[in-house]
Amino acid sequence: MLSDIVFSDIYLGSAASWLAGVPGTKDPVPAPSDCQEELTALRQKCEEYAEKTKRLEFAIKQGEVAYRASTLTSMRETVYVLRRFPQSIPKLTDLGLHATYVSRFLIPGLTGLLIVAGAFGQGKTTTAASIIDARLHEHGGVAVTIEDPPEMPLEGNHGEGVCYQTWVDQGGFAEACRQAARWTPSIIFVGEVRDAETASEALRASINGRLVVCTIHADSVPMAIERIFSLANGVAGTSEDVASLIGNGLVGVLHQRLKGDPRRLEVESLWLHGDDYHGARNQIKMRKFDQLASEVNAQLNKILSGRV
Repeated sequence: MLSDIVFSDIYLGSAASWLAGVPGTKDPVPAPSDCQEELTALRQKCEEYAEKTKRLEFAIKQGEVAYRASTLTSMRETVYVLRRFPQSIPKLTDLGLHATYVSRFLIPGLTGLLIVAGAFGQGKTTTAASIIDARLHEHGGVAVTIEDPPEMPLEGNHGEGVCYQTWVDQGGFAEACRQAARWTPSIIFVGEVRDAETASEALRASINGRLVVCTIHADSVPMAIERIFSLANGVAGTSEDVASLIGNGLVGVLHQRLKGDPRRLEVESLWLHGDDYHGARNQIKMRKFDQLASEVNAQLNKILSGRV
């Protein structure tokens, strides 16, 4: 059965299917022949859902395993690329993060914009969900997610806290952010910041007394901040206005990648909570994003040397 196999993705074609992310192999590997009946039923579900909803991306479930499906139209056929969702949220302490990061993410009353950055498929959503789960267990409160589609099983109670997951079409993320802010949750999670209005609304929510957690595609910490700035620039005001919003609202950036086999988490970060980071905030306000790399390295050296 598929549920017994370790993999990250299925390329579900009409004539053949492939698995990616199988430990100890090079991607992709042919799907096992004894799973063909299950794969055929899964493809039929994808075809029926795609036809019914006209969506190119959607969530689908087979037995106890859920997937995010994306439609790939090649020259010969339609292929459904299925990213396997975790069946549970890993504990923040089990991700392989340094204890300093864990303690920072659990600071009581933490507010502002927390960015989890990285390339596609590097576990950004998993890390964000673990942070939200841990904060709700530790401090209670209400979290609202804005996703397309929801990926992690966050809906429901987490200790004394509760999370409400919402599924929003990509074009409606900005309005969903505005509406979520009116519900006054302690945490807002934006599945991925891709457009100008969403970036602007996430920034505005972050300076109004709540924690906004978002993911974004970027190759480094400075590039993640520059991408938020580039997206929001002109929508949230002048360049100076946007840089000031980021400088005042940003609480931290975690850039991550998965390396090795089995894959392990490798991170770099910029932390701006508290009164010790005026220099970095001023660099952001002056739009000197490339100069933040030295602050990232300085903070990492302090963590590794135990000086924090």
